[in-house]
Amino acid sequence: MDISNSKEKELVWIQILYLYIVPVLLLYFKVIPGDFRIIMLFGVAILLYGIVKHAKWTKEDFGIIPNFMKDVAPYFIFTVGGALFLFWLSMISPHKPFLNWWTNFKFLLLFIPISVLQEVVFRGILMNMQKRAFKNAYSIIIINASVFALIHVIYLNATFVLPMTFIAGLGFAWLYYKYPNLILISISHTILNFIGMILGFFTLR
Repeated sequence: MDISNSKEKELVWIQILYLYIVPVLLLYFKVIPGDFRIIMLFGVAILLYGIVKHAKWTKEDFGIIPNFMKDVAPYFIFTVGGALFLFWLSMISPHKPFLNWWTNFKFLLLFIPISVLQEVVFRGILMNMQKRAFKNAYSIIIINASVFALIHVIYLNATFVLPMTFIAGLGFAWLYYKYPNLILISISHTILNFIGMILGFFTLR
């Protein structure tokens, strides 16, 4: 038995528990008021940055590569496919469109940074942690998608949102695992997040 690998796995599970799961549960059960969700997200991001800094990860470890446009084709296909899926879903499922979104300053100010930050936190950092501890690609992708979906429990209609974000998480995780490119995955997530928000699929509790 590889003791060092066993310790690495244990460390990753602890990090997932305390940096990804516990903060969400604290918000969900209102131990921490919902108004502090943005502060908490950025706080967790800072702690994760400290872990990354201590581990001395390079830009390439994050998926920040010089020739990032080389992966544009699979990301373009995924983003267009995801957008078409969301529009199709809007025709067959109940939803309340986010009208006059361009007048909502808070939305305009935050949706891009939050979308990018989610990719940094879940793909750039979490998946890198997982790759160092786990060898099985399917386990890495499924765990990554599950933890990603969990953060969306803070939205209304969780019985609809959680399965949808888990499926989206599988797509994001697979794409990033296959083509690790933080810039393109962030652009893709921002576009799909924007479409999902204005269609009204994501409404905070």
